[in-house]
Amino acid sequence: MAEEQMIRDLRADLGPIVDQLIDMVNTARKAFIHQRIQLLTQHNNQHDPLCREIGSAMLKMNDLAAKKSGVEREPYLRLHSILTHFRIMAETTGQLEETLRKQIKDGVLFSDKAISQISYIFDLQTEILSSLADVIRNGSKELRLHAVEECKKLSQSCLQFATDHETRLIEGLCFPQAAPLFLAILDQMQAIVHHDEEIALLLGE
Repeated sequence: MAEEQMIRDLRADLGPIVDQLIDMVNTARKAFIHQRIQLLTQHNNQHDPLCREIGSAMLKMNDLAAKKSGVEREPYLRLHSILTHFRIMAETTGQLEETLRKQIKDGVLFSDKAISQISYIFDLQTEILSSLADVIRNGSKELRLHAVEECKKLSQSCLQFATDHETRLIEGLCFPQAAPLFLAILDQMQAIVHHDEEIALLLGE
């Protein structure tokens, strides 16, 4: 019983990590929408402490797993895997911050369509992270399955938006200098959602 409670407590400790990721995604979204580079500085200030927190949690989970064997070790290894996905997500948000910083600093214009699509991706990513936070806290199977479906939707949207952008580029309906930045944002968001989905699956095991 004490062991089960410890695992529940360790799982609950993941909640604040997700909350910080949500804050970072929201900050990045605001920076993009309002074209404010100062918000990216705030985003960067959030990034390093979060990576350190995840790293410390991973070391703690390693130590706990090392003291167990067989099936008793599995919950700790699963939590360590979840933390690994969170760490990669945090690192990818750092890459996203660099892409947005270049777009804003260089004054690269996006078409209204591209702005709308990027905003949609940010909103859907925030919804997925919020669902994961709720699953971590209350273990809802319905929310977990919903998160998995939303992950698939976001991934498919990134692919579709990339295809749409290439069509607009050929037709001369978007700014050529925006293309690599727009596609980089989509790639980075697609990388993040891959880890969202992996976490959702791990939470169901």
